[in-house]
Amino acid sequence: MNERFHISNINNKKYDSCLLRVDFNVPMSNKGIILDDTRIKVIKKTIDYLIKNNIKTILVSHLGRPKGNKNNNLSLNKILPSVESNLGYKTHIVEFDDPDIHKKINNLNPKDLIMIDNIRFYKDEENYSELFSKKLSTLADCYINDAFAVSHRNHSSITGVPKYLPSYMGYKMYDEYTSINNRDKQYDNSTAIFGGAKIEDKILILQNFIGKVKTIIIGGGMISAFTKKTTHSVDPKLINSLLNNKKSEIVLPDDVLVKSNNDYRCLDINDLSEIDSIVDIGPKSMCKYKQIINKSDYILWNGPMGIFEDPITNKGTASIVESIQENKSAYTVAGGGSTLQSINEFGHTSSFSHVSTGGGAFMEYIENGSLPGIQVIINNKLN
Repeated sequence: MNERFHISNINNKKYDSCLLRVDFNVPMSNKGIILDDTRIKVIKKTIDYLIKNNIKTILVSHLGRPKGNKNNNLSLNKILPSVESNLGYKTHIVEFDDPDIHKKINNLNPKDLIMIDNIRFYKDEENYSELFSKKLSTLADCYINDAFAVSHRNHSSITGVPKYLPSYMGYKMYDEYTSINNRDKQYDNSTAIFGGAKIEDKILILQNFIGKVKTIIIGGGMISAFTKKTTHSVDPKLINSLLNNKKSEIVLPDDVLVKSNNDYRCLDINDLSEIDSIVDIGPKSMCKYKQIINKSDYILWNGPMGIFEDPITNKGTASIVESIQENKSAYTVAGGGSTLQSINEFGHTSSFSHVSTGGGAFMEYIENGSLPGIQVIINNKLN
């Protein structure tokens, strides 16, 4: 039976309109081409349900980091064709500060959608404002969060609006809520794989995983931090404490692919110099990581092993996808924009027990068991 904050319970109410927080912050190339539209596709089920029940739907999303300023390069007009083709509904973009916004919502064709242009064009979104939250809430009768990937943020459209409206989780959000923390079962050989480029953020998350999993595999940008051969801003004392911990084994690559002056070489991890730029793990490391993954009964993966967009430097990431998919008995969880993109490129999301659309939200939820955007809906007394 679905909980009271599941979207299906909206049908028991008399709502005319819904403010639907989505995450259309899709990865894009320098030429403005969408590289992966999964985050748009996954909310179709929620929108179909609302339209079927004659509930006018107002989409709220962000794109990039405009820092409170309007920027045409980050307008949702850039992704409008993909939104309409993937969701199957005519979509009208409106500015939040448009004086006629209420009128436009009232006159909306019930089979169309309205999408507020990039909500981060307004500084009070990220700075959290009760006034801004309340103003947003006046646009609809109820609120749905289907934006798991930003639900770790204390932003007005995430944690503010639910204080003023009956609030629910969309289908994808509820799926994330119920699937990610499948840790009731005790696992003997649990493995976490950390890659990606955000070294400082990942190191802190990794620190909190010590003792929660048996093995931690290192890839991506964090390799340089742990080898101590390259310049980075991570405290060396923190690195030493992680490497010397007695609760979880941290596994580093044996070899890596480096790039220097447009030349690629495979080097032993001990032969790295400060001028070597690590772009992928090497073949010995792929084999080593594969053996660990094959023996694991729980696998959590966040972040590629290297520059996976380049065919020269994508072998390590492709190997991780393949190795996880080959382990049919393990409970496998993956999350993050680049991770999701990697799976779509080299494998199939259906081969994983659960694939999350979130990056930082995914890791925080694994670590803490909840998120601000989830908790505010659970605590909502207006439903």
